[in-house]
Amino acid sequence: MSDSGISMLLGHASAQMLWLWFIGAFVLGGALVYGVMKAGNLRRSERAQLDRNTEARQRQEDPYKRPT
Repeated sequence: MSDSGISMLLGHASAQMLWLWFIGAFVLGGALVYGVMKAGNLRRSERAQLDRNTEARQRQEDPYKRPT
């Protein structure tokens, strides 16, 4: 059995670990992209509710703030 490429340089176990690192990085990257895409999209009603909650919290924390 002859080794070639990466496994010749790093050894059989190290080559397997390298592939696991690549697969793990790919899965993590996919999860991050999915999370960013889902977090950036709010429906109109959700955005309005978020704005109302933000304004209420700001009035609660600073009652002298002018209403907009």
